[in-house]
Amino acid sequence: MVPLPTLAPSLDDFRAALAALPVDQQRNFMHGLPKREMRKLWEEGAAVLLEEMIGGEGEIVVQEGQNDLLPFFDRFEKHVVRREGGAQGINVQRFAWATGPGHFTLRQEGPEVWFDYTVVPASAPQGWPPVVSNEQGLSKLVYGHMIDRVRGVIPGMTVGKVFRHGKPEEHYFMLSRR
Repeated sequence: MVPLPTLAPSLDDFRAALAALPVDQQRNFMHGLPKREMRKLWEEGAAVLLEEMIGGEGEIVVQEGQNDLLPFFDRFEKHVVRREGGAQGINVQRFAWATGPGHFTLRQEGPEVWFDYTVVPASAPQGWPPVVSNEQGLSKLVYGHMIDRVRGVIPGMTVGKVFRHGKPEEHYFMLSRR
């Protein structure tokens, strides 16, 4: 059994127990974590490399997500791809028709990976929604001036925190690479 991060004797014990589970059970565990547990994982997050989160040139990698928002808004996916010398992605969630796809670029910043919504890519891969600004309409409320900073939990799983205008917000999320 995997203890909650705040109840584990140490985060190393927690990480070992979580890593020992099959991936589907890791995701089930992730989907049940409340904000305080995600906060603990963020505060003691491990280094993560951009290379761990993206695939080869043109390969779309899906990161299944869980955030601390209301249950109706808590599940999403980040689709990421290495393309044209960089890495980019979009958010896939049930309200994208209203909020937009939330295009972002990815970069390594020290021990973290940043999903930067303030720097949108020049174009989108075939089959993706066209690139639009994150600074207009409902997109501005959701993605405007935002950078998601991600830290490692276990291989294939990360925890993130939302920063807007460079300032931290009390919103957390987790990602599990498919």
